[in-house]
Amino acid sequence: MTMKVMAAIALLSLVVLSANSPNSEVPTGFDNKSNGMVDDATHQADQVKFDDTETIADGLGPIYNAQSCRECHQNPTSGGTSQVAELRVGHQGSDHVFHNPEIPIAHGAEVIKGRTLVNDRSICPNGAFPDTEIQEHVPDSENIRTTRMSLGLLGDGFVEAVADQTLAELARKQCTESHHKICGQAISVPIVEAPGETGIGRFGWKDQHASLLSFSGDAYLNEMGITTRLFPDEFTKLCNTAPEPNDAAGPDGLDDVDHFARFIRASKAPARDAKLAGSEQSKKGAALFEKIGCATCHVSTMTTAAAGTKIHGGTYTVPDALGGKTFYPYSDF
Repeated sequence: MTMKVMAAIALLSLVVLSANSPNSEVPTGFDNKSNGMVDDATHQADQVKFDDTETIADGLGPIYNAQSCRECHQNPTSGGTSQVAELRVGHQGSDHVFHNPEIPIAHGAEVIKGRTLVNDRSICPNGAFPDTEIQEHVPDSENIRTTRMSLGLLGDGFVEAVADQTLAELARKQCTESHHKICGQAISVPIVEAPGETGIGRFGWKDQHASLLSFSGDAYLNEMGITTRLFPDEFTKLCNTAPEPNDAAGPDGLDDVDHFARFIRASKAPARDAKLAGSEQSKKGAALFEKIGCATCHVSTMTTAAAGTKIHGGTYTVPDALGGKTFYPYSDF
């Protein structure tokens, strides 16, 4: 992965330097309150879902990394950044191209394929399956190995609300103005909740999702092993006793992934450290950052699509609280 791509999907400094008008100002802070998309009580109820600890009865596993979303998104508060690293592996084939790993479990009874992630934990052996051991172990053949930190999610509702054409135009402008020396790529990816529809990717280490609902379902499956209406298939059926999909709608008609996505969408952007930003060292750094061209890719200012804009194949409408807002991501995604 190039440094440019890593920067585009890395932790966002969604900070507000100034605002064009009071109505355009993006709310910031780490106070666990809503950005205005929903009321605070609803936001905090969604946070309870985000923080909830999953069990085997809920469908946890069979292989997994964490028991709740906040395990990997908790610094300094729920939805924040992580101090937890996960392992990604693979190998270079005879065609000199990177290949995903093949990881045997249960002493070779099954092989996990199709992804680079190696889960840290498993739910068995246990009382119900005393002789079944499915912990993933990396074969010597998978000699390309790296760790990744979970990305911060706070303020990502504003990122989701940026129009696809805005990101496509950024890529075009970079290429034109740099005389083809810097040409960012805006990639189209599937919207899982809208089959047949695509959008410009902006979430995940590979920009593999454009929608926070798609992103939430992906993480629920890969990090906790919880299947949903969006991702209904387990990576292994060994030791699995919970009904599928594991994530079922509650009395309000919403699944857990719906609550996760709404929690992220309603979160405030991280607040800027005004003291550090006002220091002479920081001011000099900002000037140098612009002078040498860092801002070509690390775009300082973006504005979300207008409120009422339908995105994700019409499955989501940009709400008033997120529409027409200026924010400062220092990224081009």
